[in-house]
Amino acid sequence: MNRAITISRQYGSGGRELGEKLAKRLGIPFYDKELIAMIAREGGIEPSILEANDEVEPDLDNYSTREIVPEYQIAMTQRIYEAQARVIEKLGKEGACVIVGRCADAILPEAVNVFVFGDLDSRLKRIMSLHPELSKEEAKESIALVDRRRKAYHEYYSPWSGERWTPTTSA
Repeated sequence: MNRAITISRQYGSGGRELGEKLAKRLGIPFYDKELIAMIAREGGIEPSILEANDEVEPDLDNYSTREIVPEYQIAMTQRIYEAQARVIEKLGKEGACVIVGRCADAILPEAVNVFVFGDLDSRLKRIMSLHPELSKEEAKESIALVDRRRKAYHEYYSPWSGERWTPTTSA
């Protein structure tokens, strides 16, 4: 196999772990949080700014709690996305790999694109095992928030892809 595999996922579904296991089994590179440093270098962006804006759509209505003026925020998120797209396109051209999130499915439509989802109870159990400090209600709120952000990010940056980030189950 010489094609990239992209994994979009609901929060708590285990998509990242699935990607790691798949990459290990196939003997190919795995990219998730490792992309942050690569994108920072590609875009000449301070890693802390990139992490604060990672997989976040611009706040066009200025309802964000982020302390960045809207005009700069839109320019920064667009700059991050463009650097991200260049990095992901390059990785896709280099050969087989597994890439998690960051609109990789829309950036690499010729890849094998997978969407990982799970029922709410399973995701709650998983998130609470990873974050035992969270109550069940906090974990549920976290799942809803992260899923909402991922969906908005994907739909903002890839409306042309014809695919919508649409979980088949809801939080």
